[in-house]
Formats: sequence, C-alpha cells, structure tokens
Amino acid sequence: MRRKPAWLAAFSLCALGLFSNPADALTTEGFLAICKQAERKCEDIPIIQAYVGGALDLVATLHEATDYVDTIYCKDPKVLFDVSAIIRFVEENQAGYEDENAMLLVIRFLETHGGC
Repeated sequence: MRRKPAWLAAFSLCALGLFSNPADALTTEGFLAICKQAERKCEDIPIIQAYVGGALDLVATLHEATDYVDTIYCKDPKVLFDVSAIIRFVEENQAGYEDENAMLLVIRFLETHGGC
C-alpha cells in the first residue's frame, strides 16, 4: 500500500479547518487541550505538528501566489517556519486567544518574527 505524502495530510487538516463551520474551528483552548492530554511536549505531538505545518503551507501559498493577504513575513520560510518554535509561541501567548481560532497565533508568530 502506498503512503500518502505528509503534506497531503497537513493540507487536508488545514482545508478541513477552513471549510468547516466556524464553531468547529480548532480554538487555541482546543489546541492546548490536545497538548495537555498527551504525555509529551506539545511540540512533539504529530497532530499539532500537522496543524501548524498545514497552516504554514496555506499561509506560504497565499503569501507567494496570490494577493489575498498582505505581506506578513519577509524572512526566508526555511528559517522562519520552525514548527517547534511556533508551537511554543502558541503555548506562551495564549492569553486573550483562548476562544479564537488557533491559526491566529500562527499568524501572530509570523508577524512578530517575520522580519518585515
């Protein structure tokens, strides 16, 4: 049986979040609840890594190939797109974002550390 590429799983997860009812979006509180249930660091949980990776893939596509979003980062994605650092950022900056879509903190990370 042939395995599906990792990017396909991440893209599917991201697309599911985008096209779901907003009430079903993964909130920061839900994101962190997944972390609390695991017996390891949040940055080591595959579903959390896939969520952040999918978010980054979508943002990079919008950033590079469309005019849908303003420039939110200027650094090279190979340097900036550190999934572990982004997950730690979400954990450390959750205050005020608990009921918001967890992707907002991914965007906030890019705006804060993106070098523009």
